[in-house]
Amino acid sequence: MNVFDKFFTKYGYKFPKGYPDMNNEQDILLMESILEDLVGEAFSIFPTTEDEISNEKVKELFRVIKKYPKLSINDPLVLDPNSPNTAKISRSLQRDSKFIEYLNNELDIELDPIDGAKWNGISIKWGEGSRGGRGIKSKGLGFEGELIADLELLREEGISESNKDQFIYPDLTIEISKELGLKKGNFKVIPEGAKNQSRPLGFKSGGPVVEFSQGSAAETLTDITIDKKGTKYYLSAKFGNTLTFFNSGITKILPASEIKAGKITNSDGVALLDTFGIDNETFCKVFNDYPDADFSEVNGASTKYSISKMKNLIKSGIGEGYYMVKAGGKSSQFEHIDSKYTDTASDISAPVIYYGGIGGNGKRVDVTFESPTYKFKINIRNKQGGLYPTHIMCDYTKK
Repeated sequence: MNVFDKFFTKYGYKFPKGYPDMNNEQDILLMESILEDLVGEAFSIFPTTEDEISNEKVKELFRVIKKYPKLSINDPLVLDPNSPNTAKISRSLQRDSKFIEYLNNELDIELDPIDGAKWNGISIKWGEGSRGGRGIKSKGLGFEGELIADLELLREEGISESNKDQFIYPDLTIEISKELGLKKGNFKVIPEGAKNQSRPLGFKSGGPVVEFSQGSAAETLTDITIDKKGTKYYLSAKFGNTLTFFNSGITKILPASEIKAGKITNSDGVALLDTFGIDNETFCKVFNDYPDADFSEVNGASTKYSISKMKNLIKSGIGEGYYMVKAGGKSSQFEHIDSKYTDTASDISAPVIYYGGIGGNGKRVDVTFESPTYKFKINIRNKQGGLYPTHIMCDYTKK
């Protein structure tokens, strides 16, 4: 029996036809949910705070690294939810002999610049995981590097019919150069994607919002900054059809201790659930009763949501003041994300709630809705292989 036969034998009953119909949106959502739970996200967790780390020993390692005086990145570690006792340190630090000396002194180890080391039950290695073009989510970062290469070639030589075939994305490069007035030698290219700036949730009178660590959405979301004689343009590079607007830690907002007690009681957690009309006690049961419960019969349209608070959250998550540059999937896209764009993109429909995910028996809660611009899926789940939720993610596909 091959891997596909095994998949359909185990999960085929969940689909009306006995298999996923790729023309059916609900089938696609269900398949994505199943695959996310099965495959996990190998070395794709990039914590920017210790609250996003469940292993106490890895937390200690993270704290020590964050105290390194010359640290230039917010997420020096990459973790695999299926290997909780392994941590990879960014290769940007592997080349820093002073960092290696610092870590050796702080941890009292001999950190090998090639093979890493063992410390306190933790296997310390070097690597970039999925952000370095080698993991399971490498295409987006590959596109970012390709776009940087095209922009550098534009800066050095310009673009014309005579050299157009040297560019990976010639039409996209021409569109960017025309919109921003970029010509040979009149701008600089600043790669910023490796910073992976944090976007935590905050709470205001208008409900939950995505906050930006660099003060503005544009400066936080930028993967590539163009400096044209002092004027800066911020580019957010995206690859593929299904993408993510925000991915925020929630272990303090929806703490496991409150979920285990059967009800979220802190004001921020209650506000987050109420925004989507998620029933508090049913939410807790999804995780407390896993894997025995099936919530498919209670899944459906929410009736107690706040559309204004949902819109505020989505609008803040999209942000404004930058350019979205997208390739892969059905088409390329180069658009200025301003307040008018964000208003339309966040003009959303009523939510549909899936306790236990689309299939009704997963360790997650999904919420779907759409706007004239996008189809959205909020998912609240654990990204580190555990049971209780650690993150809220807003995935989207362009219509």
